[in-house]
Amino acid sequence: MHRIHWQGTWPDVGQMLAIDGDEGSHALRAKRLRAGERVEVFDGAGRVATCSVLDSDPGRRTKTLDLRVLETAQREPASPRVEVFAATPKGGRVDEMVEGLSEAGAASWTPLVTARTVVEPSPAKLDRLRRIAVESAKQCGRAWVLEIGRECRLADALAGAAGSALILADGAAPPYRPASGAAVVRLLVGPEGGWTDGERHDALRAGAVAAGFGPNAMRIETAAVVAAAVVLDRHRDAARG
Repeated sequence: MHRIHWQGTWPDVGQMLAIDGDEGSHALRAKRLRAGERVEVFDGAGRVATCSVLDSDPGRRTKTLDLRVLETAQREPASPRVEVFAATPKGGRVDEMVEGLSEAGAASWTPLVTARTVVEPSPAKLDRLRRIAVESAKQCGRAWVLEIGRECRLADALAGAAGSALILADGAAPPYRPASGAAVVRLLVGPEGGWTDGERHDALRAGAVAAGFGPNAMRIETAAVVAAAVVLDRHRDAARG
C-alpha cells in the first residue's frame, strides 16, 4: 500500500484530503494511483489513516491527489524508546545510518561530538537527513518518524540522561544485557577512533553500562544500527518472559 506523509491538521473519518506538492505528484505520476485504490497516510507521530483515492487521472495537469479518510488509528512507538547518540560517519555513510536506524526502530539520532569526532554536520545537512528519515518511514512502514537532533557533546548527553538506561557501546565490554523496566535507553556510540579513557571514565561515572554488540570492529553506521536493533530485540525477549 502506498504511504503518504501528512503534515497538516489530522483528519476525521469521512473527511477529504487533498495531497499536493511532491507527494501528490509522485502518487499520480510515478505510482499512477487510480480511483478506489487504498493508501495509508501518516503524520510521523503515531497517527495513521487508511484512505481511498477519489478522482485520479495521471494525465491531467493538476498534481493534487484527492482522498477520502476511511479509518484512523494511533500506533504505539517501539518500546523501550531507544535514543541513539552517535558520532557522524563520513560522507554518504550518514545517510545509510539514518535509514538503518529508522528501519531498526530507533526513536532518535543525535550527532555526538567527542574528542575524536571528525564530522560535525551543518544545519542544512541535518535538514536533509530529516527528509531521509521521512522517506525511510514511508518505505519501512513506521508510523513514527526517526527524530534527528542537533549535535550534542558527550557531557550534555550524559547530563540529560536522568531516568534513562545509559549504554556505552564498547567492543571490549561484555555482551549487552537489558536493564529491567527501562522505558528509555540512551545508546552512546563513539567515533572511528574510539572513546578516550577520560570519556569512558566520565560515562561510567555518570551511570552508563559498557556493553558489547558483537565480536568484530564495526564502522559507526553499522555499530549504531546493530546496537539499536539488539537493544530493542533483547528488551522484547525480556518482556515476553
